[in-house]
Amino acid sequence: MKRYYMGVDWGDRLHQVYVGDQEGKKVKEIKVPETVEGLTEFGRWLDEKRAEGFELWAAIEKPAGRIVDFLLDHGVEVYPVNPKAVDRVRDRYRMSGSKSDAFDAYVLAEFLRTDQAHLRVLRPSSEKAQELKMLCRDQRRVGRHKTRLLHQLTTTLKEYYVRPLETFEDIETEVALDFLTRYPTPAHLQALKPKEFKRFATKQHHLSQQRCEELWEKLSQPQLKVPEHVVRAKAQLLEVLIDQLRAAIKAVNTYNHKVESFFASSPAAQIAKTLPGGKSGTLVAAIWAELGDAQGRWESFRHLQAEAGAVPVTKASGKSRVVQFRFACNKHLRYAMYWFPLSRSTTVSGPSSTTDNSGPKGIPIPRHCALWEPSGLRLSL
Repeated sequence: MKRYYMGVDWGDRLHQVYVGDQEGKKVKEIKVPETVEGLTEFGRWLDEKRAEGFELWAAIEKPAGRIVDFLLDHGVEVYPVNPKAVDRVRDRYRMSGSKSDAFDAYVLAEFLRTDQAHLRVLRPSSEKAQELKMLCRDQRRVGRHKTRLLHQLTTTLKEYYVRPLETFEDIETEVALDFLTRYPTPAHLQALKPKEFKRFATKQHHLSQQRCEELWEKLSQPQLKVPEHVVRAKAQLLEVLIDQLRAAIKAVNTYNHKVESFFASSPAAQIAKTLPGGKSGTLVAAIWAELGDAQGRWESFRHLQAEAGAVPVTKASGKSRVVQFRFACNKHLRYAMYWFPLSRSTTVSGPSSTTDNSGPKGIPIPRHCALWEPSGLRLSL
């Protein structure tokens, strides 16, 4: 069957496309605007060529996005290419180091034509699996945003108001945030009476009498004096950070509930419930989302290990042999798989310490990481 090889150098507003035939001759070179008119015209050309009996293969430097979905919808076989690989291949055709969008599209098309055996065609998951992946990744982004706000709040308190940090173990709890909102400066704390705090702690937040006395004992300790201009400036920042943190906490809880309910409605949830931590939480859902449900996506368990960053990279030459950390991997999958053994570590017998100093060069290794051996990724693919 006749085949055209396309290189797509994607952009936010404009995509550069180069089309070559099986002999490497140029067929077409166009710029496709990210507009309804531009994509419609490009899609019409793709449909025409497919109707003429041409197979359409496209290489692009991203595995997802609107342009990728557009190509798949028009029957194009998409081959995602790592940008680092394209950078290495570029030297085949031009040693000067100069580059352009048109040249990059040409390199992608030629690389696909000559090295297709070393590339893997994109096998997209179902729409429901893709939606779950997006929800899980957005959930993690929202969680990281909340963590950043929490760090900013902690840093701000350290600069002028340390006592609440020493009193409340978790500054993001409702009682801690309400306390900071009502008593945002050392002067407010100094004017606070025991009866008023007791009413705040026991009646409004339902703390026990013992817990209330413990907190008051810490709050009533002497404080270092801070200049008034520092207090005024940082108290204003504290008010803003508390409002943002409350919104972030609400967003995290919303995403957690959404991910759990969405995953529970999928057929995979029945299988996931048999895994440690699979009956609740979002960790197993995140792992399942990154694995996808496309048939034949994973060639072997070793392929999955490399994708998850679970195995190192070995560089051997002659008598030299160096083992390095694997940076190139699916960071979202690695993050989820890093924490997954922790969910089952409570059922595994072992030393009571949380670290095992058997790592290379005496580097402590978290106990739950030692529980995850490569055989743990021998899944039914």
